[in-house]
Amino acid sequence: MLKKLLLAALLLCLLVPGALAEQAELDSILALPGKQDALHDLTGTTTDKVIQITGEDSPNKTQSRFGVWGTDLGSIARLGDQYFMFGGDTFGDEKNAHWRSNVLFVIEDDDPTDGLTIVDAVTDKTGRAKELLLSLKLDYTEMTVIPTNLFSANGKLYCIFMSVSHWGPPGRWDARYSGLAVSEDGGQKWTKLRDVRWPGDSNFIQTANVQVGDVMYIWGIPSGRYGGVALMKVDVALLEDFTAYEYFTGTDEAGLPLWVKGEEGIDKAKVIIPGPAGEISVIYNEYLGNFMITYLKETAAAIVMQEGVLPWGSWGDTVKLASGAQYASLYGAYMHPDFVLDKGKTVFYAMSQFFPIYNIMWMRADLP
Repeated sequence: MLKKLLLAALLLCLLVPGALAEQAELDSILALPGKQDALHDLTGTTTDKVIQITGEDSPNKTQSRFGVWGTDLGSIARLGDQYFMFGGDTFGDEKNAHWRSNVLFVIEDDDPTDGLTIVDAVTDKTGRAKELLLSLKLDYTEMTVIPTNLFSANGKLYCIFMSVSHWGPPGRWDARYSGLAVSEDGGQKWTKLRDVRWPGDSNFIQTANVQVGDVMYIWGIPSGRYGGVALMKVDVALLEDFTAYEYFTGTDEAGLPLWVKGEEGIDKAKVIIPGPAGEISVIYNEYLGNFMITYLKETAAAIVMQEGVLPWGSWGDTVKLASGAQYASLYGAYMHPDFVLDKGKTVFYAMSQFFPIYNIMWMRADLP
């Protein structure tokens, strides 16, 4: 498939001005280490819990150190020699005191096999982890602001967040919008970019991303946990230019991707993985030679994974990683490409449990 697409791109370059960029993007994908052109049978994948990494019952003792009794999510980014993990709604004790919409931990750890070592957090004057992306905390206006995707680029930390206006029934909520925030000082201060925002009814409220060459591919789902996965891309140098984002709307007769910018692109964005999907994460897995997405499949009460040959597909069958029968109220499976073994044969991820523990667990998945 990849060779056919590359040939089609070469022919397109001869016929269509500006098609060189499309060929360069495909070249970058083909140049990924270990890149393969086939899907694998992953039904033998196994998952185990390594350790709890937040809360007072964890080795990191985040309650006594940072006032974090409970938190969730945990998307991870690397900047320089440090890793950062963004937590979602955070509470100081079991009575939900000292509510913060988000907190940021600093991690220094190059051995994922025994968990992650939190060495610090971005704190206020009292030493408690502080809310960095402020929220109004008004129901039907803005209940909270949740970081769904933390990443680094251009020497900065970026976060795509969602502004939640109202929590609905389990697995469903309404969003005002999603937006891009940036920190230029290692996560201490954050700026929400007013000109980079997606509508609350769009397919890009919760996101995950992988950089390939100069292109940032960003997968998205709507608010809640029942929508499907769509895809957009942007030149990494233009992350802060909303007009530069392009949205995948399908493929042409040769199988080449079609991209549309602006509101039209947002409206026409094609669902590449049918729902239900919640809390997505994507990495390029060198062991598979393909992309790997994880998400909560609400109807199965399970975190699942799928393998994709290209950012837009084709995608393999869903494989169960962890179930609610094993881990009550589970959600989220946030990966980082550094936290793998044997080039991705083993993948570690941060998984949340809402009840009875409301904290982040560190999990290990071993692929066949």
